[in-house]
Amino acid sequence: MSNKEKCMMLIDSFDEGQLLNIAAMLQAARDAIDEALDDSFCNRLYEEYLNDPAPEKNESVRIQDLAAELGISI
Repeated sequence: MSNKEKCMMLIDSFDEGQLLNIAAMLQAARDAIDEALDDSFCNRLYEEYLNDPAPEKNESVRIQDLAAELGISI
C-alpha cells in the first residue's frame, strides 16, 4: 500500500467536522514546506552572490548616475 493510499484510508475514517481540522493541518504543513523551499532557494541565491568573484558587485553607484543610465530624470 502506498503512502497516498494510507493517507486516503485515514482520511476516509474521519467525519466532516474532523476533516475540517485535518484540512487546516494539511494546509499548514503544505505552507510550511513551500516556505522552506522558498527559503532554501533564496539562501542558495545569496550564497552564489557571496561567492561571485565579479569585482563590480562591491562598487557603489551614485543614484544620479544610475538614473541617467536608465533614462530617468531626477
